[in-house]
Amino acid sequence: MLEKNRSPGAESQVPLREMLTYRLARLNAKLSAQASRILKESAEISLGQWRILVFLDVYETCKMTDFVRFSGFDKGQVSRNVSDLIKLGLVSAERSETDQRTQNLSMTPLGRQTFERARPAMRRRQAALLDRLSEDERAMFYFIIEKLEDVAGAAPEIFVAEAAGSGSTE
Repeated sequence: MLEKNRSPGAESQVPLREMLTYRLARLNAKLSAQASRILKESAEISLGQWRILVFLDVYETCKMTDFVRFSGFDKGQVSRNVSDLIKLGLVSAERSETDQRTQNLSMTPLGRQTFERARPAMRRRQAALLDRLSEDERAMFYFIIEKLEDVAGAAPEIFVAEAAGSGSTE
């Protein structure tokens, strides 16, 4: 069994269940693991690959940098997923006519088939998540996410000066 920190000042620390970043990380881990299992079983693709296919379903063609900018995901991880999708024959990459350094990505017919195999299960999952929230709760949730994204985009330096006196570590 885990024991609580008994160090001096520990009683003034925020309990983990109330630490926002901890709770969000736990939720993200659970949702990612669930989605990964669904995608593995339904289409033999990873969550990162699925996210790129979803983006291509919406925009049809894009540059990898467009996806990175939109998603905020790590460029190296996106690059590896794009390379894997190309090797699997799910995505094609063609040199841009305007900039030979970039490639335009698009879904291949096999990529479309794979995407369509996974889509029903992922839509059912999305519906199950949203069904747990009322219309008002959904609106409030998206409003709160926007506010948290604004704070998450702030320069880290603004928090460092105050961290010395804070009881929270996240």
